[in-house]
Amino acid sequence: MELIDAASAEFERVVRRLPADTFDRPTPSQLSIRELIEHVVFGNRFTALLLVGVDRDEAGNALAGDQLDEDALAAVIESARRQAEAFAAAPPGRSIPGPMGEVPIAAYLRFRLVDLVVHAWDLLRGAQLDEALDPKIVAALIDTVEPHLDEMLAYGAYGSGPSGTLPPDASPQTQLLDWFGRRP
Repeated sequence: MELIDAASAEFERVVRRLPADTFDRPTPSQLSIRELIEHVVFGNRFTALLLVGVDRDEAGNALAGDQLDEDALAAVIESARRQAEAFAAAPPGRSIPGPMGEVPIAAYLRFRLVDLVVHAWDLLRGAQLDEALDPKIVAALIDTVEPHLDEMLAYGAYGSGPSGTLPPDASPQTQLLDWFGRRP
């Protein structure tokens, strides 16, 4: 659970750095910066609803419309808090409804961690800012994800997946991003 707080804080750190005039710029995820922030906020809120037992369709309907209103940062902070609280309160070993059936909470948590950290990098790239992510979060995420990487990639939500062309001395951040279809 500490990692969800750290990944959320990293995403928040990046959103705080974004100049307002960059919100229309494209990102590697094929969304504008604003759309990508909204995607993550929606994901945080959607996950929180699923974790407290709301049906997928009902959760999606409850979140129809603009997720950011006039304050993207406030939405990021509020949604991250709700998601973290819901993960902390969820009974271990429980499953929640995924797009293709029930998903163990631990697997859903890994998905959300990757979403937060990789999309933080997407925002940095889109805004043409320093692309360095917190190395401690990157290392912790690699440790968490690597044993489940094949399973996660089979889900099909990570673009083209690993390039297979990284040199052996690639940085941990480059390795993590490459796993999930990013080519820094």
